[in-house]
Amino acid sequence: MNKTLCTTVVAAIAGSATLATAQAAEAFRVDAINGNGTGSFVVTFEDGTWDGNVWTYELDQARDLGPGVGSIESALIVITNNNRTGGQTVSLNFNVAAGALNTVFDVASGNVAAALASAMGAASAGFSVTDTLGDGATLAPDGDAIYTASYNNESSTFAQLLTSPVSAGAFSTASAFAEFPGGGGYAPLTGAVTDISARWTFAVSAFDVASGTSVFTVIPSPASLALLGLGGLAIRRRR
Repeated sequence: MNKTLCTTVVAAIAGSATLATAQAAEAFRVDAINGNGTGSFVVTFEDGTWDGNVWTYELDQARDLGPGVGSIESALIVITNNNRTGGQTVSLNFNVAAGALNTVFDVASGNVAAALASAMGAASAGFSVTDTLGDGATLAPDGDAIYTASYNNESSTFAQLLTSPVSAGAFSTASAFAEFPGGGGYAPLTGAVTDISARWTFAVSAFDVASGTSVFTVIPSPASLALLGLGGLAIRRRR
């Protein structure tokens, strides 16, 4: 699906100068599309709250995305940007309802600045789909995977999770969960990492409800931390 049709964007900007500019930028976007049309809900960084290096936005009430298109029922977005020493995290949590027809949602973060010479990462995602009319409910990927964790302007993929459809019976809920690499561990990312991002893309059966929660975290690799330590030592010696 074209990313411009259905995109949820969450971004974190490092540095005070760029942060001031980012306050007016689009921070969170929900789009939906079906045979009745398209609809969007947009949040800027000014609508969220910064607490140190953590940006948080929580939806205060359900918002309609358009007649027969769908709605966003709840959202909690958390971005942690600890720069080169602490790593970055993108956490997306949301609840959406399909419109009068099968509806595609695309929920994706923007590029969260990383600037790591080498990094390790971990990703996890879980969702549920609930039937509201008694005719069953289905949630399926609209593409290769329901959830993708990426880096370097989405040119590199860290993990693709939840690749199979899930169906729920009448007035019931079905769920699925996946993680990479799993077991509380981290896997290496290839090469230098300039930014990270996360994306959900899925289709939900008409009038049914889907909930998703995901976390993508990158941390400096031991080699990257060692280089930072050596750099700091060299600066202190020059002084």
